[in-house]
Amino acid sequence: MKRFLTLLLATCCLFLGLTSLTATANSLKVGVLANNPPYTIQNHSGFDLALSQQLAAKVKVIPQKSNSQLITALKKGRVDLIICDVSLLSKQMSHSQSFLHPANVLFTRHDSKTKSILKLNQKKVGYLKNNPHHALLTTLATKPQGFATESALLTALNTGKIKAAILTDYQYNQLLAANPQLVTAQDETDQKQVGQVLTKISDPKLTSQSLVVASFKKPQLQKKVNHKLKLLQDNGTLSKLSMKYFHQDWTYQ
Repeated sequence: MKRFLTLLLATCCLFLGLTSLTATANSLKVGVLANNPPYTIQNHSGFDLALSQQLAAKVKVIPQKSNSQLITALKKGRVDLIICDVSLLSKQMSHSQSFLHPANVLFTRHDSKTKSILKLNQKKVGYLKNNPHHALLTTLATKPQGFATESALLTALNTGKIKAAILTDYQYNQLLAANPQLVTAQDETDQKQVGQVLTKISDPKLTSQSLVVASFKKPQLQKKVNHKLKLLQDNGTLSKLSMKYFHQDWTYQ
């Protein structure tokens, strides 16, 4: 009975929060990164769009082509909020506590001799330009190299232009699902096939992403958003959205 009353109270608070947040603006404009599965899927669905719809009754999601455009749209007032990794933000921006922590995967080829973060010191490591990995790779004392596509990233790894690469856990698993030859060599006696198999580089320093909702010079709006996210976390909505789009609950670090 006590648990039921607690959930009922959280639901009522969430409803009141939705009303007050919508009243702040006729249509809450939320900036997201375009075509970035599972956050945005063909700009019609995805985690970011589903979360935005939970933030207010009237929401207009505005996709941006790159992270830099996302930040610019926020600072120029073209959007009220953005959903992004905390590493992309500047000091002038306000943001919520991190509410989602998707894992990152650092990997290399099976035949590589560089299979530890220590050996990657000052070595070139590839990442996707629309992923928030540049800051992390810099922290790990590597030399980040940005690529526009996964295909270009893999080509660079296979030709030795980079020693390792990093993707989100979701992207890495999707890559392996689409390319089974990167999981297991079809012919174990073929050294070329064995060599191209991908292997993870694990290390405690390889931290996860930290997603936040951020605003620019809108303290009252940010305060209401922070409250809303807390309610969504408490009533299990964030966990459900994470399971739906990531197939894992990344609300816990």
